[in-house]
Amino acid sequence: MGAVGLWGVVIIVALIVLLYGAKRLPDMARSLGRSSREFKDALAEAPEEFRDGMSKDAARELEPAEQPGGPTARELELEQELEAERERRRQSTSAPAE
Repeated sequence: MGAVGLWGVVIIVALIVLLYGAKRLPDMARSLGRSSREFKDALAEAPEEFRDGMSKDAARELEPAEQPGGPTARELELEQELEAERERRRQSTSAPAE
């Protein structure tokens, strides 16, 4: 299945106009806009309600636990790569332009 092109959109709009009539289309678009706005507002409010309803103990359980023993081998490797990249950049910016 490919993407719907311009003519596909034109045909779909023409079918909608034929099925529902031109007089009902503005009302349908308005109700679609209202419902999408309500849905968006509900999604924005949902995380606040979850945070408010959660007890402090449950919130503490969701916090990431600190890892004992310091950084992992991968973290050390990434830090070394980052430091090497920084050194390369320092050398390239301090090199005289020819």
